[in-house]
Amino acid sequence: MQREAGTQRVTLTDVARAAGVSLATVDRVLNGRAPVSGKRAQLVYDAARTLGYHGLPILRARAPVPRERMRLGVAIRRRHHPFYQRIEAELRAAAARHLSAEVELAFHYQADNSPAEAVRLAREMGAHCDAIAMMAPDSPDLRDAILGLRQRKVFTFSILSDFAVDFRHAYVGVDNRQAGRAAAWGIAHTARRAGRVALVTGVHHFAAQEMRELGFRSYMRERGPQFEIVDTAAVAESPDAVRLATSQLLDSHNDLVGVYVASGGFEGALEALAARGREKAVSLVVNEITPVSRQALLSGTVSMVIATPVRAFAQQLVEEVVTAVRTTGGELSRPEALPFDIVISENAV
Repeated sequence: MQREAGTQRVTLTDVARAAGVSLATVDRVLNGRAPVSGKRAQLVYDAARTLGYHGLPILRARAPVPRERMRLGVAIRRRHHPFYQRIEAELRAAAARHLSAEVELAFHYQADNSPAEAVRLAREMGAHCDAIAMMAPDSPDLRDAILGLRQRKVFTFSILSDFAVDFRHAYVGVDNRQAGRAAAWGIAHTARRAGRVALVTGVHHFAAQEMRELGFRSYMRERGPQFEIVDTAAVAESPDAVRLATSQLLDSHNDLVGVYVASGGFEGALEALAARGREKAVSLVVNEITPVSRQALLSGTVSMVIATPVRAFAQQLVEEVVTAVRTTGGELSRPEALPFDIVISENAV
């Protein structure tokens, strides 16, 4: 209760007692001597306002600004894979760093890479989130689900691989066609000689892999006529499937000089090459930095890694979500593609 005129002046001790905090905490809030949590700073401000503390204008200037709350659902493809674990960690950090919005993250883990699973997750997340983000194979059913969410003002963000381009709010990730061209450049400049090269991709219709294959082929057609691309091996994104596909490629083409694994599961390619003693004879390019790919770079069994800048990716996604929710959408957003990192043995550590 505010004190009447003529009574004793309110002191910092009075404010501390009313706020239920220490005198030192009140002093830190008033003078900015050290960081204080938003919750405690708000308690001090509310107590000072109630008591009529004379330093209220100073406290008001230092009081925390209420942050708008919003919920983002994120679908993670492979929960226990180091790359996706880092995606989750960096998204949590980016949300925590945001100064003007309280972004609550709800992570969901995909059971498989099927279009049906993508539709299920999109609808499940969209039922209780302001925005959703996922990597998914494009399909008519998914486009229909995303259109339904858009009509309800739930914003969809395609991440790492684009889909539903007419209905999702924005794509956040690298330019996958450029990444495919970079992979071809890597093989063209690290292969020991001219010869046959191969791509290994996933079986589902992920735009990212299709665009990487397109970029790879276009570079080789324009800049690498000395290399012949054999038929693409489309397999499930697992080390076992990639190992089998790479083994078949190596056994069918004795003159194979380069392999680009444009999907996940590159560990299988390493195993296939090692089993045939060709780990240093074939130029291998893979995606994303993990403990395994970093060690393979250092040992010389991987020539180059094309990596998503995960921290910048997380920052851009959180910013795009906050902007969309605050402005209630409108036109589709077209953020610039993130520049991918090219990692070789010399900058792997």
